[in-house]
Amino acid sequence: MNDSYDLVAIGGGTAGISAAQAAVAMGKKVLLVSEGPLGGECTWNGCVPSKALIEAARVHHVVATAGRYGIRASGVSVDFPAVMRRLHEVINDIARFEDEAHLQDAGITVRRGHAQLLDGGVAVDGTVISTGNVVIATGSHPALPPVPGLEAVPYLTNETLFNLATQPSHLIVLGAGPIGLEMAQSFARLGSTVDVIDVVADYLPREDPDVASLSRRLLEHEGVRFTLGAKTTHVSHDGGTFRLSIEIDGETQSVGGDALLVATGRRPNIEALNLEQAGVRVSKTGIDVDAHLQTSAANVYAAGDVTGILPFTHAAAYQGRLAARSALGKRTSASYRVVPWIIFTDPEIAHVGLTEPEARAKHGDDVHVATLPFSAIDRAVIIGEPDGLIKVITKGNPLIGHAGGGAVLGAHMIGPGAGELIHEFVVAMQVRAFSGRLAQAIHAYPSMSVGVQQATAQLFAGGRAAAGEMRAELSQLQRD
Repeated sequence: MNDSYDLVAIGGGTAGISAAQAAVAMGKKVLLVSEGPLGGECTWNGCVPSKALIEAARVHHVVATAGRYGIRASGVSVDFPAVMRRLHEVINDIARFEDEAHLQDAGITVRRGHAQLLDGGVAVDGTVISTGNVVIATGSHPALPPVPGLEAVPYLTNETLFNLATQPSHLIVLGAGPIGLEMAQSFARLGSTVDVIDVVADYLPREDPDVASLSRRLLEHEGVRFTLGAKTTHVSHDGGTFRLSIEIDGETQSVGGDALLVATGRRPNIEALNLEQAGVRVSKTGIDVDAHLQTSAANVYAAGDVTGILPFTHAAAYQGRLAARSALGKRTSASYRVVPWIIFTDPEIAHVGLTEPEARAKHGDDVHVATLPFSAIDRAVIIGEPDGLIKVITKGNPLIGHAGGGAVLGAHMIGPGAGELIHEFVVAMQVRAFSGRLAQAIHAYPSMSVGVQQATAQLFAGGRAAAGEMRAELSQLQRD
């Protein structure tokens, strides 16, 4: 092996692979160093297995509630080991496109081992490799809250959850973020009793308040129990039972179950990389980078979860490409103005841009809002899933005001297919199109995307009254 490369990417997950691919596309000689399995957290312990479990739970829920369509389904049961077998089959089907053979066929040299930064290169398990540029893309790992007793019990995280052999009878989820909610609903649909506990009192505080309120109501209707604003003071495990002591409103309560999932966030993988000696500055959230993804050390860049900027696979891929190009002379500033967020509960939650409170705080009375309940979308009624809403937030142009519907500041939705529908707004915001362009585009009837057309049509001149009527209807639906 010739141990000299134009770029070395440390980490075999999404950001590292994307950086390596971008460098190869520029005609550069590239080494990818991976200590763990290629594909990283998303493929093996995150996006892929969690969505496979969500889909299995959705199918069971559809069959179990088929009576509302006039379909009688009897004898429906969950074969949990079979569910998990399919989950791992899905992982393997996707992982094969990220294996060593595929990467090497693409021109990327892959080396297994632990990498550390050196002056003018890296060391992989003691072997010195010369390179002019490094992209650190080592990802993240589950963060454990400082709860007495927690480290002494056999808790689960996303790294161990998908290796369960038996389904929990009563699952306790510590953390009401996206991972916690997705898994809580999935196990509840598969038949487990589920309690979700979080020290934060607000439900999904980063989502639009109307979306968050409807999401909580729908999950509670399916049996998920929430205890929010509660501090967990102790965890114990005895005889197969977990016992959590929690404090809420000055009172002490106890919650018990046979499985405990800790889903309280992520921490960057920065240990043993020799960062301090290499002059790479680190903050509480991850490796510090500038707009070009460059660290405080010359020719060292970072991308993905290790930066702590955005914990999404699609953001990691974007950062990996940008970091490699910046390192190799094509410097580009990262922009996070238009990044979609999706929570894969059912119905899905999706947003891009500012929430209504954020928009009003920034732009005041120049903000216009249109809200459309999914019950006004014919397709949603046809498929029997009318619970949901689309909210579009715009502001006027300095020259023409709100003609054309105004510039899109943000879009928020909860409903069937929200994770797909949000991308109409992603494109509109990316090209800075007025919301009216979405209303003018012909949408096939009766597709769910007609809802995007209906919502944005409210924002034309004369449409504000309709927008107000829709918001009043939504408020009534939430009260019912």
